[in-house]
Parts: sequence; structure tokens; C-alpha cells
Amino acid sequence: MKKKNCFISVLIKIFLPVLILNAFISCTKYSPESSSPVQIDGFSYRSTLPLKFAKEFKIDSYDSDSSSIYLLTVSGTERFLLLPENTTSPENLPENITAVRIPLEKTYLAATGVMSLFSAIDSLDKIRFSSVQKKDWYVEEAKKAMSEGKILYAGKYNAPDFELLLKENCPLAIESTMIYHTPQIKEKLESLGIPVFVDKSSYEENPLGRLEWVKVYGCLTGKEAEAEAFFEKEISALSFLFENGGKTVTDAADDSERAKVAFFYVSPSGSVVIRGGDDYIVKMIEMAGGIYASPDRNIKSKSPSVAVSFEQFYAFCADSDILIYNSSIDNILHSKEELLEKSPLFSDFKAVKTGKIYTTGKSLYQSTDKIGEVILDLYAVISGEEKELKFLHKVTSGN
Repeated sequence: MKKKNCFISVLIKIFLPVLILNAFISCTKYSPESSSPVQIDGFSYRSTLPLKFAKEFKIDSYDSDSSSIYLLTVSGTERFLLLPENTTSPENLPENITAVRIPLEKTYLAATGVMSLFSAIDSLDKIRFSSVQKKDWYVEEAKKAMSEGKILYAGKYNAPDFELLLKENCPLAIESTMIYHTPQIKEKLESLGIPVFVDKSSYEENPLGRLEWVKVYGCLTGKEAEAEAFFEKEISALSFLFENGGKTVTDAADDSERAKVAFFYVSPSGSVVIRGGDDYIVKMIEMAGGIYASPDRNIKSKSPSVAVSFEQFYAFCADSDILIYNSSIDNILHSKEELLEKSPLFSDFKAVKTGKIYTTGKSLYQSTDKIGEVILDLYAVISGEEKELKFLHKVTSGN
């Protein structure tokens, strides 16, 4: 018994500090407001851009002898010093800060959700290379620019055309977090003198935080005022959702009075793909006053998509008030008959019987600039105040 107690005591001494550290890390999140300004030789700190929803970036402005510059910090650790062409880079710039010349020129864009934000502030001329081919773009302005040769296809994010990027002196690659799955590509780009900026808008807890990343691209393109104006316009259209302490639609005291919404698509194998409980689509549904239909909406899935059997889906979604088919992944759902072809059991669903079936377009995941419109459409179908939907489409028989 004495040896056993001694063994347990040793284990506690070894693992307790680790457990405490892990607990601390898991409870600690980056907060832009809590970090103090970085000292940069030759520049004096002026102010920090106020943010309403975004938590994953911070923009500090500094004064120099010739002009104003910005320090962009992402997730508390990745820093980029945005320098106008007429500003000399500091001699003693810390190694963890990357200097980027602004406004951008000849950028390689491999974060598809960002193209719409560039378009929203009329800055597509700053994008020279795309990781997506013309046929796969749903941002019409980007498709047009590629048709005219203003934007060139330069390979996927995990297989870029390094030769082309170097030939045209690409100064920056904007990547999504997918680049972390191929770290060798990020390292290769940087070794060739092409800095890599990783867009982390997908890490934002609030869907409107994703939209607020337009301010990042406003700074990178010299369109700060346009970015601020665009963001404020989108937010003002949603102001009624934030009144009365953020209560929406019915201000119901319990879930039983709120519309239950299922968001899904049926895979070729017959399984149903829903959204994880912590996904931004789920949060937009809840912001619009609905309740997301899932086995347990409080489960925080690390994956945005979760595949379940049709039997499971039937069990927790058959009584849903509203069905929204995710056509951005599957083929567009044109009619109720097409839904029944996927499974005749859909005829038992409450929303099918009442005609509350809707579908998204193909552009959902490329339309970061339309997040406000998506929330307004969700509010319209959840509240029953359908007038003119801009993003969702109602599915009817033989439509």
C-alpha cells in the first residue's frame, strides 16, 4: 500500500502542473482590447481601431515623419507592419513582425471568402492572382476580372505556381487557415520572399466579426473609409436585432415559442450533413430568432460539418418548422419533388407539409460580404415576414 501511495504521489507531481497549464490555456483567449501597443523604433503609437464584433485582429496606427502606418495583429501573435511606399522600414524591426507595403499590388488570393470583401470596397484591382479558377467563382466581379485577364489563375493554395508569382513580383499571399495543412507551401512562399498573411475570420465567434474583417482589407488596400462605410451600412440594417438586450423576433422566454430550423444537405451516400453546434451558420440562425435543429445544439463540434444517418436526422428534424437545404455544397434544390427523391420520408416532415422549404444559392461560402443579407433572410423566414428574399430561395412543387 505504501508503494502504491508513493507511485500516485509521483504521478501527481508530474502531471498536475501540466493539467493546470492546459486548463489555463483552454480558458485563455486572445483579446485585442487587453494587449498593449507594440513599441516600434522611429514610430509613435497613436490609436487603436475600435471594433464592434471581431476579436481575432487588432489594428494599431502609428505616426512617422512622413505618414501614418498600421500594425496589424492577428490572433495576438502574427504581426504585419503596413508601410506606405514613401515610408522607410525601421532598421530594428523585430523578427516576429513582417513588413508589407501598402496599398497592395499583384496579390495572390487563396482565401475564397475574402474576394467578396475586396469587391465590396472596389479593390479587385489589388488582386492579380487567384487560387480558384474562373468557373468556380460565384463572385461575379471576380469572374469578370478573370475573363478580362486582370486576375490570373496561379494554382490552388496547396500547389501554387511559384514561377508565375515570382515572374510578376507578387508581394503578398493571402491564405485561409487551410494553409496550415500544408506548412511546406507557406514556408516555400516565405523563402521566396513572398510574405504570407493568413485570414482567420473563420475563427470569429460572432458571424458579424467575419464581416468586420473588411476593415483589415480596407487598411491593406488604402480603402479604410470605404471599408468602414460598408461595414456600418451592413450593420445598420441589422440594428433592430440588437435592441432590447439582443432579443429577437418573439422575445420568447423559452425555446418552445421559437421556430426550429434545420440546415443540411444529403450526401451521395445517403447520409445527411448538418452544421456543428458552434458553426457560424448556427449562430446566424439563432441571431435571427430561430433554434437550430440538431441532436444537441449545445455540443461544440470542432468541425463545421457533421454527417449523421438519415434515421438520426429524421429523429431530431422531422418536427422542424423550417428546412433550409445547403445547395452551396450539393446541387441546387429546385423543387419539393427533388427533395422527396432523396428520401420519400421527407414527406413526413412538418416543414414539407407546411411548405416551409428553402434553399441557399451556390455562393454561400464565397459571400462573406453578404452575411448581413443572410441574417435578414433568415429573420424573414423565421418571423414569417417574407417579402423579398435576397439570398434564400423558397422551394415549391414543380418549381
